[in-house]
Amino acid sequence: LDDAIVALGPEFRSAFTQTSETWHDNAPFEAVRDQQTILAAERYHLRQIIQSSAPSIPKQKQSTVGIGSHVTLTNLKNDKTTVYFIAGDWTYRAGHKLGDATIMSRKSPLASAMYGKKAGDTVTFNKSDFSIENIDY
Repeated sequence: LDDAIVALGPEFRSAFTQTSETWHDNAPFEAVRDQQTILAAERYHLRQIIQSSAPSIPKQKQSTVGIGSHVTLTNLKNDKTTVYFIAGDWTYRAGHKLGDATIMSRKSPLASAMYGKKAGDTVTFNKSDFSIENIDY
């Protein structure tokens, strides 16, 4: 919408320079101004919706891996234990730390392999087997 409002600039100039005695009697100018007002009102309304919105997390079983879970994985080859936090599809913090957990998107290959699994299940990823040791929410 911001781009559409800015794109009205040339129309404003063209309508403003037409041969009317004043801009008050300039119908093309008023039409462009009305269009800009409508777009600005729609932009304001959409911003209000975004500001008042709350993210929703789908309900899931607390005993399975899902969005918002801290998952403790153990690599069965080397017994190395790692904790992951499963975020939503569009996390901008993937790869960052949240306490001792590494944040990953639900859409990542490892999270997709773990999604819906329970503690004690085995997950295969990159030709390695991992055991889900613990799931916390």
